[in-house]
Amino acid sequence: MIKINEIFGPTVQGEGAAGGRHCLFVRVADCNLTCGWCDTAYTWAFDERKAAKLEIPVSQQLPGHDVFPKEDNFFELTPEEVFGYLQTPHLTNPRLRGNWDVKTKPTMIVISGGEPMMQAKALEPLASMLVDYDNMIHVETAGTLIPTTTLDALVAQYNVSPKLAHSGNRLEMRRKPDVLKWFGANERAWFKYVMRDTADFDEIDELVKISGAPLHRVMVMPEGVTSGENLRIAKEIVDGAVERGYGLSFRTHILLWKDVRGK
Repeated sequence: MIKINEIFGPTVQGEGAAGGRHCLFVRVADCNLTCGWCDTAYTWAFDERKAAKLEIPVSQQLPGHDVFPKEDNFFELTPEEVFGYLQTPHLTNPRLRGNWDVKTKPTMIVISGGEPMMQAKALEPLASMLVDYDNMIHVETAGTLIPTTTLDALVAQYNVSPKLAHSGNRLEMRRKPDVLKWFGANERAWFKYVMRDTADFDEIDELVKISGAPLHRVMVMPEGVTSGENLRIAKEIVDGAVERGYGLSFRTHILLWKDVRGK
């Protein structure tokens, strides 16, 4: 069984090196980190202890709630069920609403979260079914866990987003040098660092050095859930990124649809 938060698409990838490409999303539930600014906290903030880590209280995001209700955000599905809901929306559940024929019109399937690598073994059959129909698997991860050998063989691209100090996670939780080096040596892994201001460059430079990733596979991206905030930070950080040889990723989905879930 796979712990699923939501399935949606078709849409376009909003972030990173594959930004703008046609895709569908399989967003898994649960995460091994608790980023204070997380824009998908509905994948893991199911109890008061975890919800307390958020900079914006759940009650301000979801009036009347102190946590994200698990019954609305956590579904255990078989790989075959996930495959089916990518093609045909669930009759009653608005969180399971893919609408694309992945059998005859292969596209990019983004497995996001949450943290997909917590379920690497469970994701193997789903990834295999999708690849059998020529779909490309992209996996989004914080770079704290190494995928299984079987899953790795099925992944076309990793979008690795190591967390910085401003995420609020303890250093030993968010920084795993051996894992960063594994992804750095994998030519299918692209790195994307979320920035709040230019002060973040010092930590990013250190992480790039640890990973050993070549500069052409490193990007930075502004943090924020409004188009104004994204543009403001992007303008502040772009010169420093260019000087270092890093790319710049906008949060395209925020610019297009603000912070609407399922886009």
